[in-house]
Amino acid sequence: MHLSAYDKACVFRAAYLAAHEQSELTVLDVGSAMVEGQDLANRMAMDNPAWRIIGLDIEPGRNVDVVVADPYDWREVASASVDVVTCSEVFEHAEYFWITILEIARVLKPNGLAFITSPGGGPRHRFPVDCWRFYDDAFPALARYAGLNLLEAQMQWVPAYRKGIQWRDSSAVMQKPERDAAGTLEETLRQSIGRSLRGARPALAELQALLASPALPAAEGGSSPLRPQEGQNAFAAREAQLLAQGSSLLIKTRLVLRQLREIRRIVATPLRDLHL
Repeated sequence: MHLSAYDKACVFRAAYLAAHEQSELTVLDVGSAMVEGQDLANRMAMDNPAWRIIGLDIEPGRNVDVVVADPYDWREVASASVDVVTCSEVFEHAEYFWITILEIARVLKPNGLAFITSPGGGPRHRFPVDCWRFYDDAFPALARYAGLNLLEAQMQWVPAYRKGIQWRDSSAVMQKPERDAAGTLEETLRQSIGRSLRGARPALAELQALLASPALPAAEGGSSPLRPQEGQNAFAAREAQLLAQGSSLLIKTRLVLRQLREIRRIVATPLRDLHL
């Protein structure tokens, strides 16, 4: 987890969770594993003795509490069981990210919040694959697809941070609305269809069973204490704050120096090894 992503997690907490520092919240950190050389994680940004923080990933490792057998079917986590989902620098590694957002929506309690950030640019980094980059319109579209309310989304085009400017994070905050029985059924069908789009045959059988059943599934947990919220425009405000702290010339100088370092790397790398 690079510095700008960690900073955005802190911004999310200050903007959307400040009124609930004393509430008992369950926070699920998706893609929590800390690889060698990493010293930042969402667990640190969300640290609070009143909050239960659960790290979820596809393999055991540092900062991992729950290992899922299937990265697109988190049966180890109950539906409507968490108040907050944090998911930093994961979506670019998810081959079927449209299923990932559906799983996030499933595990959230009504009124629960999701904080997601993923690169809109940056070098290739496989953990174990690197598939996607996300622009301004990506997370708003995913929020609509998953039936979540988009509170804010921002693509960091301006190199506001001193380090890690190559990543250009795309970030979003989404909230799960209260659903009636029909809305809960719609959510369940969307999840089943989403899984089937990667060729998962059991999901098709599940879809047929749901369509044949007269019973409407209900959420497994109650609503989150996080009441319906308004967008705070927090990421844009943080970017403006950072830009105001440094001169325009200094920021441009950092950007030029980074480009010069990239040119030096390209010159020193054999042509067959370049990934441009």
